[in-house]
Amino acid sequence: MNNRGYVIVVYLSIVSIYLIGAFTLIWWILSSKSLNQEATLGVIVSLILLPVGALLFKPIRNRMEVLIDGLLISAHIDKSIYRILIFFLFLSGKTTFIKTAFTVADTDINMRSTQNFNSYQFRSFLQGIDRKSTEVAIADYKGQDLLQVILNAPQDFFGAPGSRVLNAIIFIVDLVPRKSDRFGNPFNDEALLEWLKSGNMLDIIRARVQEHHEYINEASLQLLFGSLHSQNLKRVIFVINKIDLIDRLIDNGYLTVSNFPNATEYAKHHFKGMIENVFGVCQALGIEDFSNSDSLVFIVSARSRDELSPLIVRLLGTRS
Repeated sequence: MNNRGYVIVVYLSIVSIYLIGAFTLIWWILSSKSLNQEATLGVIVSLILLPVGALLFKPIRNRMEVLIDGLLISAHIDKSIYRILIFFLFLSGKTTFIKTAFTVADTDINMRSTQNFNSYQFRSFLQGIDRKSTEVAIADYKGQDLLQVILNAPQDFFGAPGSRVLNAIIFIVDLVPRKSDRFGNPFNDEALLEWLKSGNMLDIIRARVQEHHEYINEASLQLLFGSLHSQNLKRVIFVINKIDLIDRLIDNGYLTVSNFPNATEYAKHHFKGMIENVFGVCQALGIEDFSNSDSLVFIVSARSRDELSPLIVRLLGTRS
């Protein structure tokens, strides 16, 4: 029996004890041959206890309804599906990541949308693993409000609080913000590079990294994992996106990274503290060792199938 089951047992025990006491008191009153002093006192006590009991039972009843609803959801939710949350700051390349990464996995993506979440469910076939398949579901939330993940997490995807069924979380960050023209159309790569070259490139990169640090930090990680963690959460992956743009800036001489051997190490350096925070939370919760950055931190272009293929194998390979 899980914690939710124990809570329900305790609540039912309290209700049973109260009802037994109330009915015993009423029986004693009714069985009295005359309303003597003790019986009169009993009537008064019963008149007091019954409304008090009603007041006490209302929050208990509400709590029990929530718990029972949660248990019913947990009983019917398909636990064979591998469920993934993508956690990101707006405009980090999440949509491109989903379309490219799971095209590698030969998926037929079906999207279902709610007020705060989009979810995708499909059967994934992993190349190089004897074409074994696994049922995969991905959730990403609309907007940047962390409370949408915590307070509005749909239970038919994540499971009920206390009985979560989430299997993996993918964090996505980037070094370069997306830029749009005056009509709201996103810049293509050439226009984005020209915009970067014309401004203070280092300040732009630092500002973007700071946005990520303000969003994904020790406090928000505690809230996120506190809401969604369970023994089912086994995999956490960290993705640094848009490395292709950094490579081009370096190759063309617009960005110097002399203190680092390559663009990959340059990118990883900017998120070192964040990666350590994720590792710390995972270690505290007993989630798989996150310290091996070669296997759980990926620096990629979300448009490159070749770069995302090892990530998908690492994410789903042991599941297939």
